[in-house]
Amino acid sequence: MRKSTHSKLVIYILLLITHLGLVWWLPYLPTQDGPSHIYNLVILHDLLNGGKEWGNFFSYQLRAVPNLGFILFTYPLLHFFSPLFVERIFISIYIILIGVSVPFFLRTFNKQPLPVSYFIFPVIFNYTFLMGFYSYIIAVPLFLLSFSFAWRIRKSSAIFQFIFFNLAGLIIYYFHLIPFVFFILSLIVITLVESNTNKGRIYNLFRLLLIITPSILNFFYYFRLGTNRFLPDFSYLLSLSRYVQLLTELFYFSTVNFFPWQILPASLFMVLIVLLAYHSIKDIHKRKLQSINILPSEKAIIYLTISLLFIYLFAPFSFGGGLYFNERLPWVILLISLPLLQIPESITFKRITSFAIMSIVSIFFIFNAAILWQQSNKVGKFLSSLHIGPPKGALLMTYKPRDPQGTTVDILLHTASYYGIIRGCVDIGNYEAATNLFLVKFKKTMPAIPPERQISYKPTTIEWANYPAIEYLLGWEIDDKEKEGLNKYYQIIWEKDQFSMWQRKA
Repeated sequence: MRKSTHSKLVIYILLLITHLGLVWWLPYLPTQDGPSHIYNLVILHDLLNGGKEWGNFFSYQLRAVPNLGFILFTYPLLHFFSPLFVERIFISIYIILIGVSVPFFLRTFNKQPLPVSYFIFPVIFNYTFLMGFYSYIIAVPLFLLSFSFAWRIRKSSAIFQFIFFNLAGLIIYYFHLIPFVFFILSLIVITLVESNTNKGRIYNLFRLLLIITPSILNFFYYFRLGTNRFLPDFSYLLSLSRYVQLLTELFYFSTVNFFPWQILPASLFMVLIVLLAYHSIKDIHKRKLQSINILPSEKAIIYLTISLLFIYLFAPFSFGGGLYFNERLPWVILLISLPLLQIPESITFKRITSFAIMSIVSIFFIFNAAILWQQSNKVGKFLSSLHIGPPKGALLMTYKPRDPQGTTVDILLHTASYYGIIRGCVDIGNYEAATNLFLVKFKKTMPAIPPERQISYKPTTIEWANYPAIEYLLGWEIDDKEKEGLNKYYQIIWEKDQFSMWQRKA
């Protein structure tokens, strides 16, 4: 190994360790849905072991839903570690998998892994991570690894491909549905680029269809069980503002999520990507003029990248019962396209490029560390009353009249679940227990509670007289007028900074 390559590898490993260190340094991991996932993991663990803690409020149904990535990784760990410790282990596994899968992916598609692999660091803490889409983010590196292995065995026997394609497909499918779609699409792309004639392509696609029939049948079986909630609404595709938003998010690769000043490192990152992409296009064009064919590996990446871009721009907002479908793709599109990026051969340009990459990665880390620390402290403020209550088994909910300004991620939306995890309370805003995409459900014997969406997004419209079982409210940024409305049914028992805890009057 050359000295420069060895140095790049050492730096790469140090960067991975630094990002892992940030995860363990933060008091709380500030994600939107993360607290809910941990909360329901704790509930499921109790229910499967007799339900002494949560059996009066929740039930479970063990179903093979395509959203089990987080559960499959973390449930065994809960036997040995605390819930919040398990969450950090899970995020660490996600970072390590990204750190391993991307270099392997680049090597598979004839690309030197370093320094291009450094581009993972600006997008590690991407939109889907901050939203707490844990099953999705863990399935993405598994998809990259499976795509890479699929390319490596593309000339193997049909029996070997049958075993690997369906085994990988079923694993990814049950981890998360969307990366499974990516994987099937990647298999189609591999088949197309390996054929030189239309007749050959048709034959090989038919052969592929036969090979992956078990995975495809499993996929359609899930949709057959669905109802109209799975039917997408395409009406908003005519919205110009939607395309402006999608293009903006693609431009920044899901890295601007909290504050406008995050645009600074995101713009530097995008400029560097554009410059390298321009150089790559020039290189392909030059080879074309010299009658040098584009490599099949390059074609595969180009076709898959274009396919994902098309899906990103024209797919519906909801897919398979899950929301925010489009917003999940930008950072994945970046990772898929990395093998196409060409760094100039000139020693001077290589040094300049390496310096630019390291500078941008460093700036991103500084920004992310500061922002995540600030958001983690915000979560800490919301949890400031943990030492005084509520008591075990009490029904509580978040009362947050306004959405946070200037952010696409609301880290306090499900923070009440921490009171459930630590104090044993019942968070009635537990959205997972109100949907069919997860294993835990509210019991039908639960007292009357408002609809989940009203709790999360319109708490000021709740008629409190109709829900006497709600014993505690966790308030955030409640103004004097709103306090007057609550005073009829609740009284403040703790108040600090923007947070207040309210108890139901006797």
